Amino acid sequence: MCTNASLISLKSFRRSQNISKQQTPKKFIDVWVMNEEEATELARKVLDEDRIIFTQQIGLEWAMPETSKVLDGEGRPLLAGEPAKVTSTSSLKSAKAAADDIIRAASEAGSGNLEQSRSTFGTDRGHIYSPVLIKSVLELLCAEADFLVEKKLVHLLTPLEHDERLLMKLDSIFKAIGVETEEDINRLTEYFIMKGDETNDSPSLIHPNQVLKAIRLFVSEGASPNRVLTQKPTVEFDETAAERDSGNDANYWQHLAQILPKTHERKWDALLAGIQKYHNVLTHRSKLIEETDKLQNQNSELRMLLQQYIGSRVNQDLQIPPTHTIPTEMLRDYAIES
Repeated sequence: MCTNASLISLKSFRRSQNISKQQTPKKFIDVWVMNEEEATELARKVLDEDRIIFTQQIGLEWAMPETSKVLDGEGRPLLAGEPAKVTSTSSLKSAKAAADDIIRAASEAGSGNLEQSRSTFGTDRGHIYSPVLIKSVLELLCAEADFLVEKKLVHLLTPLEHDERLLMKLDSIFKAIGVETEEDINRLTEYFIMKGDETNDSPSLIHPNQVLKAIRLFVSEGASPNRVLTQKPTVEFDETAAERDSGNDANYWQHLAQILPKTHERKWDALLAGIQKYHNVLTHRSKLIEETDKLQNQNSELRMLLQQYIGSRVNQDLQIPPTHTIPTEMLRDYAIES
């Protein structure tokens, strides 16, 4: 009886172990994806806060750190049955740097016709359209969307030359509408070309009154394909897939946890120390103001009490009234007649 029971228990254990072997990888993937989604969301929040601290608190220009490449999938180990990732596009030039190149190239080419919409410049440097055409689009964007630029900045940019002023305005507008890479500029240009003129040698731009509509359409039709996906990645478990290599797992999670560079972290610490000192100064000033208010109230009460004593009729019966011994300046301050 014991032998039969043992055999039955052993068979049940082996059967459950086989089921566990099949379910464990799938559970592992589900837990991985859930934790990865949470970790990447927190990492993006850290980078967003880092940008705010640099631009608004410290007043420095902020650029996406190299550590953010992990959000684009760099160094991410593949899960079981997951296809290999396409080469990361994080090496694309930023929108501001691309706009600078475009403005320079357009200035060198001259301000004649809009040239051909697709030129050798575009093929070699990642731009689909000619620099003169894109510059015309950017100038039209600045002219009609200048409300996205702070008035203080517009006033400060007045002494600059046209191209420098254009580039600084574009930087603010790009941030407002979500243009981050040179490919975003190409996509934005498509919305500024009249329909039907895309293949023409000299495409026509939309009317200035249609610029706001084009911007809304650009923003509403989705983010750049080069940005990090915020949606939960879909990974289907493949039972026939080979066992995955987990040697890079710890390194990947460590890179996610260290998304903020050490140099930025030191700036955070310095800013925190400065803010704490500033808070201590303000707290001390607040206490001094409270003490000053209390002293002023006490002084007012003493003035009133002294005025009552000095103005009392009892003083008239004295041989030497107090008003004869108090300096004239003090009597004048209290508006008392001697």
